[in-house]
Amino acid sequence: MKLILIRHGETEWVRQGLYQGSTDVPLNRRGLSQARAVALAIKKAKPIAVYSSKLTRARQTAKLIARLSQKQLVEDKRLNEVSFGRWEGKLHESVKIQFPKAFANWYKANWSSRPPGGESLKSLEKRISKFLVDLFKKHSDRAESCVVVTHGGPIRMFLIHLLKMRPEVFWSIRIDVASVTVMNIGTRGKELILLNSQDHLNGFKLD
Repeated sequence: MKLILIRHGETEWVRQGLYQGSTDVPLNRRGLSQARAVALAIKKAKPIAVYSSKLTRARQTAKLIARLSQKQLVEDKRLNEVSFGRWEGKLHESVKIQFPKAFANWYKANWSSRPPGGESLKSLEKRISKFLVDLFKKHSDRAESCVVVTHGGPIRMFLIHLLKMRPEVFWSIRIDVASVTVMNIGTRGKELILLNSQDHLNGFKLD
């Protein structure tokens, strides 16, 4: 199976450097244009299925992909972004000042790390691993391509889980908006063949 992981397009909170997490923030104008660009690129892969987080910014991105690929969109809350609790809606720099100990612990990226009132990395890992079990049961054909439109946190966790990496590398994996990450899962095991690519955005125009 070719697993195509896509982060949603830009939102105003991303542009401003605010924590989003479980807050339901829609795409901005630029994000919608990015979503159209990624949808055109993914159409060439002829995906057998398109999955999405239930948060609006991911669904908006995924709906364009599903429409162009002529597939029904499947929404799954297990693909939602990790909750940042009391940090959501706050600037990264202000959180670092207001919550110095919690901030330092979160970016150490242990399984028990969690923002105040938010979700731990272990909790995120559990729901991503359960999603993968169900995905592999449903799509066992090695020739199939499946698209998953989600968020930075879940994409990092997909990679950590599938490549059996330690959680401490979580924040060392860069996942930009509207980026594409691809893994091959087959007889030779699990191969990361594309990471955080935005080549499809080169030259795209803001409508």
